[in-house]
Order: sequence, then C-alpha cells, then structure tokens
Amino acid sequence: MMEKELYKTYYFDSADYDKRGRRKSDGKSFRDVIKEFEYDFHDTYSTEYALNLYANSRTMALLAKSNDAAPFLTYGMDLTQGKSFDAVQDPFVNHEMEKYSPSIYVYGIDSAFMTEFDEYGYPILDENSDIYPLTLLVDDTMRDNEVRLAVPTMDDGDETEDVIIDVPKFEYA
Repeated sequence: MMEKELYKTYYFDSADYDKRGRRKSDGKSFRDVIKEFEYDFHDTYSTEYALNLYANSRTMALLAKSNDAAPFLTYGMDLTQGKSFDAVQDPFVNHEMEKYSPSIYVYGIDSAFMTEFDEYGYPILDENSDIYPLTLLVDDTMRDNEVRLAVPTMDDGDETEDVIIDVPKFEYA
C-alpha cells in the first residue's frame, strides 16, 4: 500500500533567476527560496516537516545551479510509480539506471530545519525531531515554475475508528 501525502504547491518565476540560480532582484539563491517554502509548509502543517520535494527536471537544474553543484551532478530521482513516491520501488530502479549514467545523482538535500552540523559540515540528524533531508523527486508532469513539498501520512481519510469496549458479561441464574 502506497502512503498518502500532505502536500502544498509553491510557485515562482524562473525568469527572475540568473544562470547561477540567484534571484536577479535581490541575489537570493533558489535554494534559500525553497527554504522559505519549507518554513511555510511547517507553518501550514504545524506538526509536520516536508520530506519530499517534487519538481520537473528544469526546476531541479535551477536548484542544482543555486547550490553551485558541479556539472556532473544531477539533482533528483525520477519517479517510476507516478506522482507519489514509492519508497521501495523508486530507489531500486533509479540505482540500476544510475550504473549506466555519466552523472552522479543527488537524491536529497538538507532540510531548512537542520541547523546542527558536524566537523565536516554534514548536517546532524536528530531522529527524535522528525527532521530529515528533503528527498528530491523529478516529476516531469509538473509545470515549470512550481514545486510541491510533501510529507507521507498513513491517514486513509477514514474518520471512523473501531473501538473495542470491554464490557463485563453478566450471567443470570
């Protein structure tokens, strides 16, 4: 069973960014704009942090440029199961494809909420906080100038809940 997701779609204008992924008006990197989207996502779903970032390949390229990524790095994992990320199947297929590619794929970036770093500059994961890196997912069915942040949920939308009430049985003689 594939998980459902809480999600929110954000819009931007790619024409506002230069070839290095910096906004022309103020020099802010596209990565920093994504961080603003992450803060907004958490404000919307106050107990949740975004775990997945969906965008088309052009938007992923903009994100890579804004992070000053080397040209041989390709951002994002191609979806093989449609619009929802299949955590079992998608990585398997992508890792097989990666063997034959001249690129090195970047499947995740640190969350805006990751503020602690080790001596090598890597973010420290705090599993108690539910803050993890953003998984980058390429969905070429998405339009230019939009990204979608999401977090998986097991909520099936069914409001009813089976409650077992233990009532003692009385026997009458």
